[in-house]
Amino acid sequence: MNREIYLHTGFLPSSFSIYAMSLSSGLFLLEKPAWAVAVAAVGVILGWPFSILAFLPLTFYSLDKQFKQAFLSGAVTSIALLALSILVDHCYYQRWTSSVFNLLVYNVLGGGESHLYGTEGPLFYIRNGFNNFNFCFILALLFLGILPNCKKKVCP
Repeated sequence: MNREIYLHTGFLPSSFSIYAMSLSSGLFLLEKPAWAVAVAAVGVILGWPFSILAFLPLTFYSLDKQFKQAFLSGAVTSIALLALSILVDHCYYQRWTSSVFNLLVYNVLGGGESHLYGTEGPLFYIRNGFNNFNFCFILALLFLGILPNCKKKVCP
């Protein structure tokens, strides 16, 4: 008997954003800042909205390099994807809403009740940071204290 096994990967928003970041960085290195900003917009809107923090340096540098092309590329891509997202949300929820906007409002502005996912004290986050990043977490915390004291200019 012939058995076929179908393997697939699930759509993980954070993974999609990582792929978009890789592609956007590659396009940036190929000196195509408008395309890099467009791919960044796709990664943020269709992937994980919080990945915008990772895309900001690339986007700002692209805007500095070729403002008009990068701005238009990012604006057109963002408007088109947000409109499509709102239409899809309307089909599923039967009301005009934006899942991307709702996610940001809930998580950034505290639009929901904290007991939904639980609350933890500061010690939890310190333990979790050490558990996830081991000694690199300690180095990152030390870096925050060392950074203001650095006198040497590293970047051109």
